[in-house]
Amino acid sequence: MFGVMGIYPALLPSSLNPAWSMTIENTASTPLTLSIMLGVALVFVPLVIAYQAWSMHTFRHPVTKDDLDYEEAY
Repeated sequence: MFGVMGIYPALLPSSLNPAWSMTIENTASTPLTLSIMLGVALVFVPLVIAYQAWSMHTFRHPVTKDDLDYEEAY
């Protein structure tokens, strides 16, 4: 934590040229990008959670030999 605080505002300092360092200012997303991603997250995160719940409910029981619907060919 203190090592990160010591290099503030550089997130990834460059060893070749300090002007090439990745800083907080030049790596931040624009407000438009953040608003678009908020909309995407609000739509797709509930869909992913619903799919996970559906798949856990659908596949909650293990498959047994009696569940298989084929005849053994010996």
